[in-house]
Amino acid sequence: MGKTESIVEILKQELAEGKYPVNSRFPSEYELSDRFNVNKKTANKAVTLLVTEGLLERGRGGKGTIVCSTIKFPRHHVVYLGSLKHSYFAKLGHGIQTAALENNSLMSVVTPTIEQFHSVLQSLNNSSIDGILTSSFGLLPEMKKPVVYLEDQNGEIKYPDYVACDSYAAGYQLMREIIARGHRNIAILFHYMNNPKRLDGFYDAMKEAGITDYKERTFVSMDFTQGESNMILKQIQKKFPGFTAISACSDDDIFRMIKSMQRSGIPWEGKIAMTGIGNIPEIVSCCPIATVEQHPFRIGGIAFRKLLKKIKNPEMTINELVDIELINVKNIPVIK
Repeated sequence: MGKTESIVEILKQELAEGKYPVNSRFPSEYELSDRFNVNKKTANKAVTLLVTEGLLERGRGGKGTIVCSTIKFPRHHVVYLGSLKHSYFAKLGHGIQTAALENNSLMSVVTPTIEQFHSVLQSLNNSSIDGILTSSFGLLPEMKKPVVYLEDQNGEIKYPDYVACDSYAAGYQLMREIIARGHRNIAILFHYMNNPKRLDGFYDAMKEAGITDYKERTFVSMDFTQGESNMILKQIQKKFPGFTAISACSDDDIFRMIKSMQRSGIPWEGKIAMTGIGNIPEIVSCCPIATVEQHPFRIGGIAFRKLLKKIKNPEMTINELVDIELINVKNIPVIK
């Protein structure tokens, strides 16, 4: 490290420690050159670098140099590559942003279309950002920037560095509650893009209870339409007449199934257990379902802090699961 860089690091540390309060006068280049035993040109260069980072401002009319900030802003600039339209992802983004601001950093949201995707990734690679947090875009090609995923698995895709909810625990604990209330004739809804660990949790709880035909009880959807949900309901009715529970791997899937049952005139409230995963406010506020809180706000905050560590140490591996919480299990009817 050269003389100028060494001086800058010392002055930054002193600013962060409060030696020079905001709006106070900063030592002149003459004072700095005497203190560090360097020429005025070197001292001036150090001050210029601090001005460039927004820590100092050169005064006019002989006012000298004034302290603008004691910490560089932004200290880090990260990108959330994903959408914030769904309330779950909005909470993820809020968690990231809150943690970023607490660390004097910035988060930018980037939501490219399919056509823009590869060019946007190339632009991010060549930009000055420090790292990327992402969800819903699958496994990114090899990136120059550190990447942390906000899910450990999506469909068959497993992510190398992630912070996510414990999907297995979500499925396992929820299914145990369903079975504990006397349900045996259970149908499972699984979207092919859901985390399969939720399904593993369902299956293990059912196996423990002696329900061995769990795979036959699983109905897989390939899109997100109401029409497909209507079709799956007919399949469930035909294959498992008298079913007493439908357990889905997401609140969105169970919500569509509820609409299908209402359309078919099936009185389910208080009779048929309907469960999802996600604790989506728009759904749980109008439908008496049991669900799982994944704590997306917490996931976003933890992921940001983990990304900062990966920025400093790109070789580190990040595999962290956040605890889940069962919500409204009282909505699961008891079979006597």
